[in-house]
Amino acid sequence: MRYDYVVIGSGVAGYPAAVLLAREGHKVAVIEENLIGGECTNYGCVPSKSLYLLAEAYRSLKKVNAEIRTDWKEISKFVKEVVDESRKGIEYLLDKHDIEIINSKGRLISPKQVKTNEGIIEAKKIILALGTDPKPLPGIRFNKDILSNREIFYIGEKPEQLLVVGGGVIGVEVSNIFAQLGTEVVLVEAMEHILPFLDKDVALTIRRFLRENGVQIRERVIVKDIKKKDGKLVVELSNNETLTVDKILVSIGRIPKTNEIGLENASVEVDQYGFIKVDKFYRTTNADIYAVGDVVGGPLLAHKAMLESIAAYRNIVGKEPITLNYQLVPQTIFSGLEISWIGYTEKELKSKRINYKKVKLPISYLSAVRIKDSKYSYVKILLSEEKQQILGIHIISPSASEVISSFLPFVIEKIDFKKIAETPYPHLTISEMVREIAEYIIGEPIHTIVKHMKNTRNQ
Repeated sequence: MRYDYVVIGSGVAGYPAAVLLAREGHKVAVIEENLIGGECTNYGCVPSKSLYLLAEAYRSLKKVNAEIRTDWKEISKFVKEVVDESRKGIEYLLDKHDIEIINSKGRLISPKQVKTNEGIIEAKKIILALGTDPKPLPGIRFNKDILSNREIFYIGEKPEQLLVVGGGVIGVEVSNIFAQLGTEVVLVEAMEHILPFLDKDVALTIRRFLRENGVQIRERVIVKDIKKKDGKLVVELSNNETLTVDKILVSIGRIPKTNEIGLENASVEVDQYGFIKVDKFYRTTNADIYAVGDVVGGPLLAHKAMLESIAAYRNIVGKEPITLNYQLVPQTIFSGLEISWIGYTEKELKSKRINYKKVKLPISYLSAVRIKDSKYSYVKILLSEEKQQILGIHIISPSASEVISSFLPFVIEKIDFKKIAETPYPHLTISEMVREIAEYIIGEPIHTIVKHMKNTRNQ
């Protein structure tokens, strides 16, 4: 079988390029060894945010002491239905563009040949959108009790006690969701604090929020041993604490799916962590093979993967190239009190010895924030010393995920603070913070008191 282009992987890094190539009349095949839609649709973004919606509804109802009955079978049914509909939508797209779907593992046997269950297929160019796998605890396999993100959102009954190992994005999000839905949650993180890649002030704010919402947090602690006894899991921690839980979620990182793919048969190189090396055009070390999404590293984000897929398509067909600025890729943690940011953290600026000014503006006075009950909400803006350039924006607030992109015009300098201060934002919404911050920075705030910015010099 011969195709113009073959895409291995049907997730958000794979199907956009396939659709765009097919739309131009090219013969395209997509190889998928599991479910169409990949990790985001089936095991990550879609099921997690479906549960998150319910968790936030529960959190709101608790404010008025509402009686809440959790029917876990209905919850699981709801999540599955949303995921199924999302997956069918992608299948519909592929079908309507006459894209051949090959349900098989794909293995490169040459730079232009892929071995599948249906035989060897050939292509002019190949796009690798392989994704990643969840990383297990050393020496411990995932099973019906020790779960990864691929199982946690589909468990058939609510766990009474859940241990979450790893305080990164997945660990924090799952801890918040299950605590809101009535599970007793213990979150264990090996580093100094949860979300160790973020600034300490941000991480400690989320830690306080999680604790107030029932999550028990252990930091600088690791799992030493796990045994099963009387249908429960008995876990020994490095702080000499012993826990008895129903389930364990392991969220300690991701492993690129580059083993047994045959990269060596096509002279495709990987870095020291197993991620595929690419240039700014997403070409691998073989010019006829491209790679995009989580398998090339960087922030493991669906929207980043989708833009890379589009960029690869444009580069392949010779259209005006897209060069992504990863500092402008918004990142979000859906944790009740959400965290969203663009640009640098203070940690990164200090490591690069870049001097900056910091504006930290509480926004809990906004009525929309107050209604959603997040007294710890604030925005942190990191500016160049001359206050002419935004180096980073960090929002800690309900619905931060919906607001962060509104700050992109600031960062790419398409609009100045004065103009934003004159722009009406709907009331009552979280987005009002955009105007409030602009007013503060130009020195004309209405609802806050102007303080001097803190100047940080990094020698």
